[in-house]
Amino acid sequence: MSVPPDPALLSRARSVLNLYRGAAGGERVAARGALTRLLGTHALYLDDLEAGLPHSQNPDDLEGWRPALGWLAALGTGGQDAALAHLIEADDLSLPERRKVLEHLSIPALVGSRAAGWRETAGDPELEEAHLLQAGRALDAERTAQDTRPLAETVRQLALQDAWLLARPERRLKASSAEQAEFLAGVVEGLTGRRARIEETAGTFSVLARLGIGELSRFRSAAAQHESRLNAELLRAARRFGKDVGEHFPS
Repeated sequence: MSVPPDPALLSRARSVLNLYRGAAGGERVAARGALTRLLGTHALYLDDLEAGLPHSQNPDDLEGWRPALGWLAALGTGGQDAALAHLIEADDLSLPERRKVLEHLSIPALVGSRAAGWRETAGDPELEEAHLLQAGRALDAERTAQDTRPLAETVRQLALQDAWLLARPERRLKASSAEQAEFLAGVVEGLTGRRARIEETAGTFSVLARLGIGELSRFRSAAAQHESRLNAELLRAARRFGKDVGEHFPS
């Protein structure tokens, strides 16, 4: 059984490593020599000092090294879970590297582990955890790879976007006339701040709008309470329009 390195030795070696990273000129040369001796004498490797560094005793291997490279090398090994935890937060992965991570990452499992928290912070009363889970199951790996944000943030944003649509299916609200359709579309827009679309087919009018369950309930309540005023409002609007025409008609 191997003996764990002495914590004091590790602390000393890490200090030398940090000095090497920040030094220049002769100080850097001296720090490199000290670090090489420490690693060689005590059978330590760079990744013993800091997870994600190369498994090497040569400080030159740090040149151009990114921590993500160490985590990528751990994919498919016993250290994969820890590596994925770092890789999904990395902000410097190339497209091929993102694809490699996604080969080992379960997007539905990631969404499942974070959906409750995402729902709480979304501030969307229509959003349910089930919507996020359904969105996570359908989230395409290549679509996720093509984004440029850290993978965890990409999955969060895309899952929330898709869950928003799942929480608000498109509803077809029937209207008896063009005037009623305009009224219903206006109610939708006033309640939600989103545009509603009116369709006419063979003289039949419908309003198409994305509404969640709560929004649909509020829409129905508002429309039922105020629809009886529609004709009176139309008559008043007609009188106002006629008056405006008369006032501005050339003499």
